[in-house]
Formats: sequence, C-alpha cells, structure tokens
Amino acid sequence: MISFMLKQWIRHKERFLLSLIGVALISGVLIYLFNLTETTKGTVNNNLQKKWESAYDLVVTPPGSIFNEEQLVEPNYLNGINGGITYDQYIDIKKLDDIGIAAPVSILGYMPLSLNMNEKFKSEIKDKGIYKYTLTETYNDGFSEKTLQHFDSFATGETIYSEGGIGFGSGYNGTVSLRQSQLIVGIDPEEEAKLVGLDQATTLSNTSRYLQPEDKTLVSDRSGILLHGDVPHSEKSIFEIPILLSEQSFSNSKFEITLGKLELPFETEEEQEKTVSQVIDGGGYSYLQKVEVTELDSFELSGTQFEDMVFSKLQHPDADPSVSVNGTGLTFISSSLDYEEVKSPFPSRWSKSFAVSNRPINLENKLFEGSLPESGFRNAKLRAHETNDMGVPLLPLVKLNIIGTYSPDKLVFSNDSLTELPLETYRPAKADIVLGPKNEPLNPIQHFEGAPGPTGLLTSPPNILTTIEAAEEITGGGSISAIRIKVNGIEDMGELAQEKLEEMKRGIEEMTGLDVFITRGSSPQSTIIEVKEEGESLGWIEQPWIHVGAAITIFREVSLGYSSVLLAVLLIGAMYILATTYVSYLTRKREYSILLALGWKTNMLRRMMFMESVFFVFIIIITAVIVELILITNGQTFNLMKIGLISATAVVIYSLGILVPLIQVGKIQPYLGIKNGEINRRSKRIISNNFLGGFVMNQIIQRPGRNLLSIMAIAIPSTLLSFYLFVTIRLDGILFTSYLGEFVAVEINQSHYFIITAALLVGALTTAEMLWQNVMERQDELALFKSVGWKNGTVGRTIFLEGAIVGFLAGLLGVILSMSYIGFMYDIFPWDSLEVLLLTIIIPVLIGVIGALIPAIKALKTLPYQLLKESS
Repeated sequence: MISFMLKQWIRHKERFLLSLIGVALISGVLIYLFNLTETTKGTVNNNLQKKWESAYDLVVTPPGSIFNEEQLVEPNYLNGINGGITYDQYIDIKKLDDIGIAAPVSILGYMPLSLNMNEKFKSEIKDKGIYKYTLTETYNDGFSEKTLQHFDSFATGETIYSEGGIGFGSGYNGTVSLRQSQLIVGIDPEEEAKLVGLDQATTLSNTSRYLQPEDKTLVSDRSGILLHGDVPHSEKSIFEIPILLSEQSFSNSKFEITLGKLELPFETEEEQEKTVSQVIDGGGYSYLQKVEVTELDSFELSGTQFEDMVFSKLQHPDADPSVSVNGTGLTFISSSLDYEEVKSPFPSRWSKSFAVSNRPINLENKLFEGSLPESGFRNAKLRAHETNDMGVPLLPLVKLNIIGTYSPDKLVFSNDSLTELPLETYRPAKADIVLGPKNEPLNPIQHFEGAPGPTGLLTSPPNILTTIEAAEEITGGGSISAIRIKVNGIEDMGELAQEKLEEMKRGIEEMTGLDVFITRGSSPQSTIIEVKEEGESLGWIEQPWIHVGAAITIFREVSLGYSSVLLAVLLIGAMYILATTYVSYLTRKREYSILLALGWKTNMLRRMMFMESVFFVFIIIITAVIVELILITNGQTFNLMKIGLISATAVVIYSLGILVPLIQVGKIQPYLGIKNGEINRRSKRIISNNFLGGFVMNQIIQRPGRNLLSIMAIAIPSTLLSFYLFVTIRLDGILFTSYLGEFVAVEINQSHYFIITAALLVGALTTAEMLWQNVMERQDELALFKSVGWKNGTVGRTIFLEGAIVGFLAGLLGVILSMSYIGFMYDIFPWDSLEVLLLTIIIPVLIGVIGALIPAIKALKTLPYQLLKESS
C-alpha cells in the first residue's frame, strides 16, 4: 500500500508539491501561534498581576462587615471594622496547612493627641483685658474647604476672681493647644515582617528598633497600680503599649490660630466689675462672640507639621521644653460607610454607581463636643465604656512607649502606580472627582482628598502601630478586624492557584464562620460614587473598587480568546485539508472505482487516505521538533508541552479534513466511477453564457460545495483583516474591549497581521486546489474551446476570473462579518472607515487570483488534439 501511495504522489507530483507547501505553511503558523500564545499569555498574566498585585492572597473579616454588592467591594473597607475576630480564631487559621503568612490587623480607634506650644502668645498678653483665642482646623477635599474643628475661647491675662457663667476664664499665659485624633492599629510584628517587610522598613538607631516579643503591654488600674496575672478586664484602666511611629504623614489639614483682644474696658477694678456684669446680662459666651476684636497675632500650621512636632516630642521628651504633648487615651471609633446603589449617569463607562451622604455627628457625651465636625460620612462614636458617678466616660487611658519609627516607602510591596490594591495600614485609598453636581464631566479632573480623623469618606492610614497583644489587652478580646493571608505555593495567577485559594477559603469559612475574600485573582473596577452633603450633590468621584474574582475571570477570558484564535486556525487548516483531500478524492475517484472493482475493500481505501494524513502530520511534528532544537542553541529550553500541543492540533486538523472524503469513498459505486466532479446536471444557467463573466459565474454555481469552501477559507482571515485595519486606523492600534465593566486594551501589532497573511495564503492554496480540480474536470471542455478558436489568453482569463470572483465574494463576506463584529464590540457602524473596509476586498481578490495562477498554467498547457483523441 505504501508503494502504491508513493507511485500516486510521483504521478501527481505537482499536486503533491502543493500539499507539501500547505503542510509547511500550516506547521509554521502553528509553531508561531503557540510561541506567540505562550509569550503573550505570560505578558497578560504579568500585566494582570501588576495591575492588581496584592500583598496577600486572602483577607478574612467578621461576617457581614464589608459592603459587598455583586462581588464588588469598597477599597477603604478596613476602617469601620472595629474587631470581631477572636485571637483563638486567628491561631486556628494560622495552624492550617499551606498558610504561609497570617497577618492580623486590629483597628483600635482614634486617640486625640494634644500639642501644647507653651506661652506661644505670651508676648502679646501685655495689657489688662479679655483676649479671644480662636482655633480652626480645615482641609480641602477637592469639592470645597471643610471645617474639622473650630472653637473660640476667652480669657483674661491676669487671674481674677469672679462667679461662674461669665463665659471666659482668667490667667491665660499665651499657650496654644492643638489637637488631632490619630488612628492606632494593632499588628503581629512577626507576621507583618514576613508580609510587607515592616522590620526592614524600621529605622535602626540608639532610639529606634523593631518590635520584639519582650515588648509587653503594662496594665494598671485607675490609681496607677500595675496589674499582674488573670485580672478582670473591668479593673484594667491604663495601658502602656509598645508602638512604632510612621515617618510619613498623610495629613492634609491646616490649623489656623488667632489671638485677639476684645474691645471691652477692663483696666480698672471698676471697669472689670462693670464689664463682667455686662457680659453676664448679655448671655456670657454668646455675648462675647458678638464683641468686636482687635487681632494681635496669628499663625498657621499644616497637619504634617503638627504630626512632625508631636512625634518628635514623643520620641525625644526632654527636647524643647516649650513644647509638650499629651493624650487622653483611646476615644473614638469609626463606622463603615452607608452606600446606596443608584443609576449610573454613564453606564457604558461605569456599570456600577453608588451614592453616599453625610450625616450628623451626635456624640452621646457632651464633654467631647468640638472634638469632631458637626457632620461626616462615617458615624464616629465613643468606644464602648463605663461611666463614673458623675457621668464621665471611663475610656481606656493609653501611654505610648515609643519603640521605633518606620518608613512606609521602604515596605516590600509594589509602589507602582498601576498597583491599585489598597494596603490601608500603610497608604490611603484614592479617588478622583470626575463629574460635577449636574453630571457634567470635569476637565481636568480633580483629586479627591481624604479627611484626617474618623468621620471622612476616605480615611488616612494610621501613624501609630502597636501589637495584637496590646490590642487584646485594651479591648478584652475579639479585637482583630481582619487577617491577611499568603498561601504557600501560590506564585502567579492561574487555574491551579485559583482552585487552591478557593479550597482554602471554603476551609476557613467552614471552620470559623468568618467571611473570606480572595484578593489574588480579583481586579480593580472603576466605580463612580455620588457625594452628597445635606441632601445636595457635590459631584461624583471615581474610585477603583475590588471586583472579587474579576482578574481570574479576565485571565480565563484571555485564555478563551487565545483558544478562539487557535480555533480559527484549526478551522482554516481543516478547510484546507478538506480541500486537498476532497480534490484528491475527486481526482482519483475513477482509480478508486477500478480498485473496488478489482476486489479492494472500502476500508483499504480509507486506510490509504488515513496513512497519507498521518504522513503529513508526521512532517508537522518533525518540523516543530527541529524548530525547538534550533531554539535550544539560542539558550531556550526544549518545550515538550508545546510539541504535544502542536501535534494534537495537527491531528485534529487532519482528522477534520479527511472526514468528508472518508465518508464519500464509502459511497462509490464502481460502475459509476467514471463520472468525475460534483457538477449538478439538473442545475440551470442563471446567467447568460454570451459573455465571459456569465460563463465563469455559471461554472462556479455548478460546483457549489468546493467553491463555498474556497470562499470561506478566504473570508475568515479577510474578516480579521478588515477588523484589525479598523482598529489600527481608527483606534491607533489599540483594541478596546470590556470585561466585567473594566476596559481592557490589547495592542494590534505585526504578529496579528502575520497570522492573517499566513491564513490568507492557506486560503490561496485552498482556492488553487479547487481550481486545479476544476481545470482537470474541464480539460475536454477547454480542449473543445481551443479547437474552435479560443486563445490561450481567453482560457487564462477564464481561470483568473474564476479565482477573482471567488476572492471578491470572500472579501465581500469578510467585510460584512467585520462590520457586524465592529457593531457588536463598539455599538457603532463604521461609516468613517467604510471606504477603507471596502478597499480590503482587493486583498481577497488578489488571493483568489494568486490561487488561480497554477491552475491557469495547467489549463494553458492543455493540448486540444491530444485530449480530443483520448476522448474519442
């Protein structure tokens, strides 16, 4: 049988050579495609991880503590989770297999720290009188300037005796006191060092080092007596905790301090008595607010300067005696934000939108009035506490034992601008103001700034870190707000990694009842939030929210996209193989009939066809192996997986390609074997044969199957060509598509056009195979035409025109399909690019003409007298 096959190839050497060219082209395309797919998939994987490179794989939170709308999670979610996970749950999670790092974080709350600038205004307190001291702290969030705190106080420069209710004090020595609330967060020093390299970011000096296990919390009762052993939490009042201070300030507030003198007579005792009586009768403090003031002195201090002075004094308490710092202890805790889903003003850009409104801040204890703004987006309140007999809240008093300082810039996690995942312990969430109150786009956009303190829409990271052990002591247990987890064996994004993370998530949830979110494999999604104050819209901010599982979905979509490209190559290759095997079947149909008449079984013919396909598959595999061996010489490794994929793809292509001929050979009846071709004898001429074009069209119509195959083989790559040209010209070479509401950009480059060119060449070979068979079947007809006067030029034009018409129909179909795809992708009709798209029809026409070249040469070699003699 092999000898018979070889003789057949020698007899039809031109066609065999054409088949070898096709095999070489298919093998080259497959090798290039798998190399490109492997490289580009790696690039996409890296880009996705760079875009959303989380410092951890999972985050564990108390049940229902995070706003989660259809797997969309707000980025600034940690602030507002005030504990809820027990230390025992943390230890149980930490003991699980494959847990590499389990780093807890405890949001303890806000501690007001006061900066006292002793006798700052002393030089201005010269004359007897009533002085007005005004302090205002403001910040600009991007919409407008907001007031965080404001108060006026009145006092005399000398000590006087008076009854209460006069609205001012006495003995003011010019001291300025500024106060700001600082967030304190508890961490596990060992796990935090492994997670983000906090130990490496800590400054090492005589006065600074990293937290060590021996840095314990000292606990005292209200009288200051140290407590030891198992003591009820209700007896613990004062906590001296080890802390690390941040060297970086995120504060954007500004203090304005003014000293003025009221225009009231106060020099003599008589004037003092008269003025005091006048103030009391006028309502005390409210009366003083209305009195004209002469400004004596003023200054400003930024929030960053405030923090620098406070932390410097805490580190060096003996330096600069004119400055002192004190704190009252942990006072306020913040709440989560109340989001309301609303209709997006631009759903094509932002598929999800929410609204958030400010709310009044009503503290249950009047002692703290003025410490917080009157309204805010988060509902700040006092920590859980008991009160004494006088109604004073007994809040935990905290003493700060400064162990060292750290620089967030030196932490081991990406600071790339593309890395969107907020690591709230170390850097703030961000947002941009993109729309005005009437939904009008802003150009340029403005940055939205977070507020210091517990009431802001976006809150600042903590400047003070302590230990989880200290957090447990202060709260009495259940202090952990979240646990950030790194899982062993998770190096990059992919299906195996995702399966492992999902299995870990299920295990933790079943064991603890806590919520677990997979941050690796998630992705940022641009979300728009309407910001309202007092019911009125200020505008819209854009913020990257966490779309849980979106990145792995994009990864899967990208993989599916490459599978689609591979499927297109499979389809084009299979159509070419079908064309070659079908033409071979038609050419040798008479031979097959004779062999069947001589006693050959149908299965023997099928086995011969199958062996021919195996031979060509073997050539593709050998070519791929040779290419891999060449790559080894350039320093690359031998990729057995790639060889396997190329081999499997070749097998699929040839299996699909020979399927129809294998079926057809079983339908051969030997006595009808002399009838070649697939001309429908009952078909009517649709177009007149009086001109060359009509004659050619009728020839095409009479052979519908094979010509439709040629048209589709050219139309598929022609569709991609038209679409890529639209992207290149109209969109500057960037293909924009959308996955899950987030835009993804793919660059159209030379590799795409290389694949298209190769596919078009395969289409040309398919057309050549079909036209060759047409010429073979019409040799008698062509000989007759030549004998009655047709010139070689006319015969050649007939064949070339047939190829051109096939190409034109394929190009027209390709343009229609590409315009449909553009409309599906971008919801537009490409009127502006219509001329360019129509011009792409020229290329399929050229491909059809190129495919007709060899059959035309074959037709020109037809000798009329010889063929007519053989026919007779």
